[in-house]
Amino acid sequence: MGRALIIATLVTLTAMACASAEGIPPLERRAQRLNEAIMCPVCPGESIDQSQNALAVQMRGIAVEKLGQGWTEQQIKDFFVERYGPSVLMEPPRRGISLAVWVVPPIGVIAAGLALAATLRMMRRPTRRQAEPPSQEPGLTEEERARYFSRIEAALDDRGNEKPAEHKE
Repeated sequence: MGRALIIATLVTLTAMACASAEGIPPLERRAQRLNEAIMCPVCPGESIDQSQNALAVQMRGIAVEKLGQGWTEQQIKDFFVERYGPSVLMEPPRRGISLAVWVVPPIGVIAAGLALAATLRMMRRPTRRQAEPPSQEPGLTEEERARYFSRIEAALDDRGNEKPAEHKE
């Protein structure tokens, strides 16, 4: 038990030491964030940070160069949007028709939750048939009921009078 605790502590401390961002220069951290936010025009679904395509490598170099010249991250994003279109951004803009990408999913989740709540509430509520006590009378008159019972008794008597079939071997 003690040995497992020591090993877990050492693994945790090693992971924390490896994750330290203190040794990374601020310019490189900004470039990393920017590279994760720009999509490679050649590789669908990959940021220029992930892609090994020559164009992505070139775009990473341009981003570092522009950051070194004092450009802001938004100016660099606008630079790439101007050349490759708005689809070059990993995150769609929050204005115009692209605003629907940000608004529709939360509304859909809320609507689905409300529909689920309404459905569950309706399932818990007893239906009209369950709420009413079952009728004792099946809707037959006394005369109809007497004929019905006499037919049942006659059928049962006929079955009782039949001789069982003999077994032939």
